[in-house]
Amino acid sequence: MIDKLKSGIRKPKARTFLLFLACAIAAWLVSRLSETYTYPVVFKVAYGQAPDSLILVESPPQDLEVRVRASGFKLLAYQLSPRRLEIDLAAASRRRGRYFIQPRVFRDQIDRQMDNGIAILDLPQDTVFLNFQRLQSRTVSVEPVLELELAQNYMMQGEVKVDPPQVHLLGPPEEIDTIRVLRTQPVVLKDVRDSIRLEVPLEVAGNLQHTRLSREAVVVSANIFRFSETVVDVPIEVINIPERLDIRTFPTTVGILCRGKVDALNTIQPEDFRVVADFGSPDPESGRLPLILERQPGGVYNSSLLEASVEFIIRRE
Repeated sequence: MIDKLKSGIRKPKARTFLLFLACAIAAWLVSRLSETYTYPVVFKVAYGQAPDSLILVESPPQDLEVRVRASGFKLLAYQLSPRRLEIDLAAASRRRGRYFIQPRVFRDQIDRQMDNGIAILDLPQDTVFLNFQRLQSRTVSVEPVLELELAQNYMMQGEVKVDPPQVHLLGPPEEIDTIRVLRTQPVVLKDVRDSIRLEVPLEVAGNLQHTRLSREAVVVSANIFRFSETVVDVPIEVINIPERLDIRTFPTTVGILCRGKVDALNTIQPEDFRVVADFGSPDPESGRLPLILERQPGGVYNSSLLEASVEFIIRRE
């Protein structure tokens, strides 16, 4: 019974002692952190955008060790959350073809980014050299890499379009001098029944790592429509006939298979076409006259002669 009583008395005393000790340590830490120290701090450095006509092809040092004077609280905060400093490359100087940031300019930029209560004591005195390269511009065409497999009875009106059709390159001469065209990434579409409009990234080779493009992607489009077919009988016109000869072809008309939109096919007439047979160029083996389709109406997207040549007879006047 007495032992239990003694144990109950010791526990409150132990807790009181530990609380006193913790308070004492905290007070000591606050006192120490309130003091001013001289200490080296490593900052991360980020370099801003180079001038438009130049590119930085090799990164300068990314870590900068600076000796500063600050309170313990400030130093602890910097250790827990490292600070990133921004260096403006527009402040670079040029001499004998080399670009650099003078130590004084470098220090001024860093001083402006320091918090109140932090003083810079020492900076590396070495000049920061920058490996700039002068850029050139070039305009090149864009070529779509598009494989279309159209559904049955569908066709494409016109050509595949690219917007914009050209892009501008800005980069070192050795990267862009030999480029004549940029291609899109390959696109394969099957059983296509509707018009397409796709944003497709450009296929940029790995050797363009220092080149900037005016566009990273282009819009590729194509007009797809369902077509119908009709056959139009068109008279054959013989050309290059010598004087006093009368040429008659057999047959006198030829069928033309036309493909297009239904409304356009409904309006076409035989006189919208011109089919000629050149009497001056007969086939040397068969003696027949080859047929040439010289004219067709604008609403027809595809037309083909059902006969490639015709027979003929000569009648003298």
